[in-house]
Order: sequence, then structure tokens, then C-alpha cells
Amino acid sequence: MPQAASPDPDMQHAMALHQQGRLADAECAYAAITQRHPEHAEAWHLLGVVALQTGRLERAVDLIGAAIMRDAGIAGAYNNRAIALRRLGRLEAALDSLDRAIALEPDNAEAHNNRGTMLRATGRPDAARAAFDRAIALRPDYVEAHLNRGLLLRAAGDAAAALDSYRQALALRPNYPALHYNRGNALLDLGRHEAALASYETALALKPDYAEAHAARGNALLKLSRLDAALASFDAAIALRPDYAEAYGDRGNVLRRLEQFDAALASYDRAIAAKPNDPGPWFSRGELLRFQGRADEAVASLNAAVAADPLHAGARIAACMAELPILYRSEAEIATRRRRYLASLHRLEAAAEDPAVRHALAGEIGAQPFYLPYQGENDTGPQSIHGRLACRILAEAWPAPRLPSRPAAGERIRLGIVSGYFRDHTIYKLFLEGWLAELDRGRFEVIGFHVSHLSDRVTARSAAQCDRFVQGLPDHAAWRAAIADAAPHVLLYAEVGMDPVVGWLAAQRLAPVQCLTWGHPETTGMPTMDYFLTSDLMEPPDAALHYTERLIRLPRLGMHYTPDEAPPVAVDPVPLGLDPALPIFWSGQTQPKYLPSYDWIFPRIAQETGACRLVFVSTVNPGPTAMFRERLARAFAAYGLDADQYCLILPRLPHARFVGVVGLADVLLDPPGWSGGKSTLDCLAWNPAIVTWPGPFMRGRHTAAILRRIGCEATIASSLDDYVSIAARLARDAGWRARVRQDVAARKHLAFRDLGYVRALEQFLADAVAAC
Repeated sequence: MPQAASPDPDMQHAMALHQQGRLADAECAYAAITQRHPEHAEAWHLLGVVALQTGRLERAVDLIGAAIMRDAGIAGAYNNRAIALRRLGRLEAALDSLDRAIALEPDNAEAHNNRGTMLRATGRPDAARAAFDRAIALRPDYVEAHLNRGLLLRAAGDAAAALDSYRQALALRPNYPALHYNRGNALLDLGRHEAALASYETALALKPDYAEAHAARGNALLKLSRLDAALASFDAAIALRPDYAEAYGDRGNVLRRLEQFDAALASYDRAIAAKPNDPGPWFSRGELLRFQGRADEAVASLNAAVAADPLHAGARIAACMAELPILYRSEAEIATRRRRYLASLHRLEAAAEDPAVRHALAGEIGAQPFYLPYQGENDTGPQSIHGRLACRILAEAWPAPRLPSRPAAGERIRLGIVSGYFRDHTIYKLFLEGWLAELDRGRFEVIGFHVSHLSDRVTARSAAQCDRFVQGLPDHAAWRAAIADAAPHVLLYAEVGMDPVVGWLAAQRLAPVQCLTWGHPETTGMPTMDYFLTSDLMEPPDAALHYTERLIRLPRLGMHYTPDEAPPVAVDPVPLGLDPALPIFWSGQTQPKYLPSYDWIFPRIAQETGACRLVFVSTVNPGPTAMFRERLARAFAAYGLDADQYCLILPRLPHARFVGVVGLADVLLDPPGWSGGKSTLDCLAWNPAIVTWPGPFMRGRHTAAILRRIGCEATIASSLDDYVSIAARLARDAGWRARVRQDVAARKHLAFRDLGYVRALEQFLADAVAAC
């Protein structure tokens, strides 16, 4: 808009039309002046401004250029030409034009602000911040400069400083919807979800048709797990902007959480149709397909995300991991998938030779191949490739901090325990609970690092039991800094392989001694991990060959486990579809534990037992369960049996009901290859008869170790044929089954509250610190 009056009556009239918003009339008036006075630079300039305001950007550049040719001293012309050039994507030319404007008017706050936006767009954040600061220094009430400074700071990862910029701007203009919206974004980054929600709702109260604020409100509600309200908020955003790709993508995330998987995929597809070169919905779609066990489709979608953005490190890594499906259709597929995973891992290594890709990977490389050990093979080879790559990338991006020296005489050993599961979770029950309750605080200062944003009553109890407890940090870098500041002598990881933040931290040298235990019973392959703390009873004789870490065989079960205080609650079998007159076999483990090579065991048991029921449990989504059902059908058909007459797959069960249903079983069938751990310990409440076959790896030997620990070895099979025979005999021979259960009842206490393990762990930690 024109800012100054002109002594020329024709120009005054044209500028008045312009100020009234009558752009077509103003354009005619300016054009008439240029025809009468071809050297009238200001008329050419304002004619170009009208073109800029009406979206004719090339014409705007030409007309304002004509003004500058006639008078090179109009600072505003350079500024407006820069705006047009920026919208055309010609950023360097825009920046040059702004520099000329500022040379003419060094105190032009608007030009400094615009220069800051150009510098930000061209990847020069420090110079951009200086430009915004200069604009604010010239005009402390310049709201747009405060806003732009906040946007820059948030993009640089400093949400707290951005929040301060927005606060200053809101003090100047409290009814500016965009400020409330962006303030909400900074609050969301800081994990202050309720405050972010309030900020978005203020923006919407000021501007109800603010589509971006509706979508951002949906994200805040998603963070707060208010899923139905989040879905409604995204729907409101899409109603205002039917082509709103980001809203469709985030809406898909809500639908996934609601377990409406087909609807989620459809929403991702709408996002892709609206914005096909955005990697975000391709990535989310691929992750959902991966979760559903649709490996090939997942890989294709994730590779499309990489094609859209070669620096999308999350998609690169996920495309590699997606080669490892949840469940396998056949034994041959395992070999195929393993080859494909290794090939993808090598491609990731090759891509990491590009410094830009390597830099991007540094933020995401903590993701681990969770499903690799479910293939039932020795994984030291592929894990070494992945572990070395992660450690190399992170060592380059994050040089090791200075590590503490050994504790001084009389000083306690600082023991940092890193986990995302200081909450009601299997990992807490297996390890964290015992460590926090029983470690000698005269010898150890225990520092808990709860890297998950999820918390519950167990989290609060854990915090009270630690000498120090850290939680709620915003990002990976903050966790690394917190650990470095604590200067632990030992870092102890309850698992590496499940939580990506844990994986990211474990791939760095942050303490003189770094060790993990068998929460995820798989080697890390990481040179940064010194020791793998295992169970002597669970490991086979050649166990050292299965780990890149030094293996430490702690006594007995390698844990201090406390059973649930509440007795299990009996369940009525009839509503579940179970006939109590028939022998019931329970095998309620997670489906990835069931390898196709062992499917034949179940029809063999049915064949030797006669009429019976074998009970399994579903996964969270129907895809893998349907595949498992198909596999059982093929296996039973090979023996001339109908799987539907023998097999029952129950829906997912909450923990208490899971344990309750176990009480209906005559025999528990521990899956060969990957054994029950916590589930076996919890099921001891029913004094069960458990059949198990200790496989070649620790992950297939948990239950056998538990039975050996309590001296009840009669149902540990020596072979798979022996497994079938023991299971059928237990079902048919009620007397023997009763004696087995009596033995379990008499001796199961030996599996729990092993203080000898705790003392051995303490001694190992002290010796390791002394030796480093």
C-alpha cells in the first residue's frame, strides 16, 4: 500500500483509490500516469505493488524494476521487489534487493524483518536472527518481527526462546490469532500439551475459520490421548481446507491410535494425493503397513518417502527394518527376508557415506531391528553391521564427553539406569523393580533416567526410590546432556532393542562402564556396550558366540522378581468357547514367537491327545493373526485334521484376565524358539504343568531355566518329539499332571526374590568400575 502523499493531484487520486482497496481502479490510474509521464518512478513502483497484491509476481518484478531504472533511490521499491522475488522462489535475488533497500534506509525496520525471512529461507539462521533483532531494536513494537524471530528460534530447536518472543509479541497485540497459534506450537514442542491446547483454542476463538489452528489443536489432543476430540479437530480443519494434506496425515495418526487401520490408510492416501512430494504421509503409511505385517507394501511406501526426501532418515531406517515382518508365512520366507534385510542394511551403510545423509541419520539411528531375533538365528553378524554403523555416525556427530575417573575412597559408585520402562511394564517387573528396591545404597548412588514421556504410579514410585530421577526431557540431545552432567561411573540398560531413545544413547560412550541385561535378549552389536548381563541357567554352553559384548553369567535366573501380591481371579470357560470337559492347552504368547518350522507340533499334540483345545492369543491388529490362523490351518490339514475344531485364538487380554484364563488350562505349551519369561513367572500362580524345549539361544530357554531353578525338570523336553509326547501325556494322565503341579506349588518360591543375584550384580559392577 502507498505510504506517502504526493503533491501530484493525479497521484493523490490514484493513491487514495489504492488505500481504499479499489485495486483495479488504482491500477488504471497509475497506468494512465505512466503513459502521460513515462519517467514517473513512483507511479511505476505503485503499479508494481498492485500487481504484487493481485498475485501477478513476474509483472510486479518488471514494473518495480522499471521504477528503479528511473529512480534508484526508492528504498521501498527494493523492499517490495524483494517480496515479489521471494514469492517467485528467487531468494538470492530477493536478498540482494533487500540489501539495497537497507543501504538506502539503514533504519528501515520492515526491510530488516524481510531480510531476516529471506536469510531464514536460504538456510542462514544466525544472520536471520541478527536481522530480526535489528528490526526489533529499531521498532520494539514490531509484532511481525517478534513473530518471525519466534518461528526462527523454534525451527532451530529452541522452543523456550521462541516462547519468549511470542510472549513479547502478545503483550503488544493480544488479539493476534497467529501469535496464539505459534505460541501453542512452541508449547507443544516443550511437552506442555494442556497449555498448547489452550493457546490453540484462544486462536480459534479469535478466528474460528483458522484451519491450521484446528489441525494443531488436533495434534495437542492427540498428545493428550483425547482421540475422538482430536479426530473432530482434524475434520474441522479439512472442512475448511479440503486439500489440507498435513491434516489428512495427522488424522491418519489418530485413526491408527483408534485401531481403525483401513480408515487410517485411506487418510494417508488422501494426504499423498493432495501433496505427493511430502514424505510425511508416505512415512506414516509405511509405518502402519509395517505394523500390520504387510512388509512389501511397507517397504515400497517408506522408499517413496525417501524418494520424496533423501534426507528423511526415519524413512531410510524404517525401510530397512520393514524387511523384518512380524510373522512369516513359511520357513523359506525367513531366509528370503534375512537376505533382504542384510542387503537393505548394506544400502544404508552406503547411503551413510554421503555426509548430508550421515548427519540426518544421527538423529534417528537409535531405532533397532526389533523383529530380527524372532527369526531364530544367531544375529551377531547383522547386529555388528548395524551397531558399528550407529556408533560411527553418533561418534562423529556427538563427540564423547569427558568421563569421570574411578570413585574416590569412600565415594559411592554412581550407577545410571537408563530405560523407557520405569512404569507398569514387563521390563520394570523383570529388572527395574528389583534393582531399585534391593541395590545397596551404601555402595551405589542410583540415578534413574526415564526416557519415555509415558508415566504412571510406578514412575512416581521409581522416582522416590532413586537418589536422583530424571524424566520429561524434550529430545535426545537433552537426555545425552543429562547423563553427561550426572557423570555416572556405570550405565546399566534394562534393554536395548525396544526403545529408540535407549538405542540412541547406548550407541554412544557416556560412561566408563556400559552394560545391558536381557530385557530384549539380543546382542546390540555396538562397540560402546561392554558387558551383557545374562542368566547362567538360561544360556547354552556356547553362549559367548551369540554376543558382541562380553558375557557375564549372573547366577540362576539373572533377576530379582517379585510376584504379584493379588491372587489370580478364576475365569468362566464357557463364554470363551471352552469346554471344561476337554483337555485345554494354553499357549498365549505373542505371535512373533511362533516360527513356521514349529507349527507341526500343535497338530501332533492334538493327534496324540484326541479331542482337545489349543488356545492362543491375537495380536493388536488382524493381519498377523489371520496369517497365523492360515498357518495353523495348513499344519493341521497336513495331518488330516481341521484346525478350527482344535484351535481357539482369543482376543487380546489385559494382564489380570490373561493370568486368569491360564487357570483354565491343563497344560501350558511354551513356544519353541522364544520362551515365556515374565508370563511364565506370573503363571506360576496357578502351579501349572508347563512343557518347554530349550532352544539353541537364550531367548528360547527362559522357561526351562525357571523350571530348573525350582527343581521341576520333568516337563523339560529333550527334543521336539519329546515335547509332543510330554504335552500329550500331561493331558491324558491326570495323576502325573497333578504330581507335576504339586511339585511346582511346593518349589515355585525359589524363582522369586533372589537376593543372591542382587549381591552378584553389585559385585560385578564394583569390579568392572575398579578395572576400567
